[in-house]
Amino acid sequence: MRPSLRPAVLATAAVTIAAGAAAQTPAPSWRPTMRVQSEVRSDNNPFLLDTLHKQRLAAPTSADSVNGRFRDMNRATDVIAVPSLQVGLAGPGVGGRTLGLAADVAYEANFHNAARRHAELQFRVDQALPRGGGLRFTADWRPSYFHKNYLADAIDLNADSSISGHEKIYVPARSNEIDLTLRYRHRLLKFTDQRPVGITADLEAGYLARHYDAPFAGRSRNGPDAAGRLAVQLGTAWTVGADYAVASLGGNPSTAVLILDENVFGVDFNGNGSVTDSSARAAVLVDYSRVERQLGVTLQGDAGAAIVAVGYGRRTRTFSSTQPYDVVNRLRRDVLKELTATVDVRLAAGLHLDLGARRGAQKTNRAGDPASVGDVADYTRFVGSAGLRYRF
Repeated sequence: MRPSLRPAVLATAAVTIAAGAAAQTPAPSWRPTMRVQSEVRSDNNPFLLDTLHKQRLAAPTSADSVNGRFRDMNRATDVIAVPSLQVGLAGPGVGGRTLGLAADVAYEANFHNAARRHAELQFRVDQALPRGGGLRFTADWRPSYFHKNYLADAIDLNADSSISGHEKIYVPARSNEIDLTLRYRHRLLKFTDQRPVGITADLEAGYLARHYDAPFAGRSRNGPDAAGRLAVQLGTAWTVGADYAVASLGGNPSTAVLILDENVFGVDFNGNGSVTDSSARAAVLVDYSRVERQLGVTLQGDAGAAIVAVGYGRRTRTFSSTQPYDVVNRLRRDVLKELTATVDVRLAAGLHLDLGARRGAQKTNRAGDPASVGDVADYTRFVGSAGLRYRF
């Protein structure tokens, strides 16, 4: 469940540095930990649609009502309640340094788009190491998730050799996802009164596997990723940092139905003896393999009872399809840019108020919705959030 952009290190940098120092003291015995959290998000584009498709979702055409393009996509905006519970144990680990075990379950309860409601689970192991370092293993699992409706097939009902809107067939695309990561943290420079600069570095390796249910198995992808992070603490109040990540996500070329213009390719896709049909049903090979690169920078400041952070992130996705008729992915490149702001206010011992805002915009070299599959690659999105968390 990687977010659209991997979070920059700064949002947790100060906590990481402080936790690393605290971890030098061996835990005397095992002790339970618990955290409860409730958050509400306002999302103005949960399905990542462009302006035209957001308008069509709000007022579907007669063809959309028949073909299922927006079935179970009730609103182009949504309000989402996200309760979560984390339980764990902390005690002496390797070398007497703190070992932490934690399990976290969260549930996203969409108010308007009930088909999107889903659970996310995480299991985490943290082992403190010398020099303020640490080792963390994380396993995330999202059992079932509704993305949107994609083109599954088309039927030329009136036998005119052309596929119109009401002759397309869209069905829900659901996936399950497992994300495994191993992170190593090392303090390069310790912050002291005599040296008001602290530097912490992180290296991370992981593996992501997302499997789509039939008939969209071709959208499944999996592969390794790696990341590096650097956080620089400047004095007692400010931390600045950057991270870079790259993932190689491979998929298997598979047959999918696209709506193609035979005039462009000179191919009789629908087998009617003509190569001049502008909207023909074509069963062709597609390949969703890609390389994703992400860069993030963040500035974090301590303002008394509040910690404020702002960040910028940029993600590029380069698709590697070589299939000759794959107009969806061949030579495709997407660029997503995001601005984020968060405020963590300490209300009382263990009780925090979290406020956040994220605005993103993606541009692609693909125009509109190639082959009418249901993908919309150009979009803007704003998500605002507010929540309370309490650690016992």
